[in-house]
Amino acid sequence: MPDVTTTEIRDVQGARRALGWFKVMAILAGLAMFVLITEMVLKYGFDNAALSWWSPVHGLIFMVFVFTVANLGFKVGWSFGRMAAIVVGACVPLVAFWIERRVATEVEPRLAGSLSP
Repeated sequence: MPDVTTTEIRDVQGARRALGWFKVMAILAGLAMFVLITEMVLKYGFDNAALSWWSPVHGLIFMVFVFTVANLGFKVGWSFGRMAAIVVGACVPLVAFWIERRVATEVEPRLAGSLSP
């Protein structure tokens, strides 16, 4: 298995765009999780359906996040297991924000050190 810190990134511009989308979607997915938790508390704790429309919206946001993980992962050479771990980790409240920072601090120096074609 190649070392993810030394694997050459072939499409640097594409990886930069993919990282940007990943960062946006990781933060959005993290925020959406808090709205989903609020919706669940209202629904099951107070029998209030004010945010009942949020569940499908959250699902859509999360699916776009999964796509951005795969897109970035293929561009920077992550294994399927690494991509799956990122997706599963984002299912835990607050972890999506930590994952976004960790991935950015790993990938940004690799992109800065790569030569654009």
